[in-house]
Amino acid sequence: MRTSVRPLRTKLVRGIPVSVYLGKLVCSEVARRHGTSATGIDLSLPEPNQALVALHAVRASIDDLDDIAGRLARSAVEHGGSWTDVGSSLKMNSETARAAYERPGGRSLG
Repeated sequence: MRTSVRPLRTKLVRGIPVSVYLGKLVCSEVARRHGTSATGIDLSLPEPNQALVALHAVRASIDDLDDIAGRLARSAVEHGGSWTDVGSSLKMNSETARAAYERPGGRSLG
């Protein structure tokens, strides 16, 4: 795999530097976690509903992380990496990685 270090110049598909994108993501995740911690779940809800509220929050976090993985995978390929490299990094075969992340929103993992 060819690697090149371009800290602030490396761009994601939508033209945002990786560092800026990840910084915004961390800020939004910190804000989100303050609003959806276990103590923020309405305890007057029946327990199954509490679990569903928590499940929804976890699924949203997984989707956010999967979106980041896709952006980083596409960026790696655009900068000279291969889908084999991406798959190896994600502990999956290249076909699965490509199917999941080749197009924005095209993930097939969840």
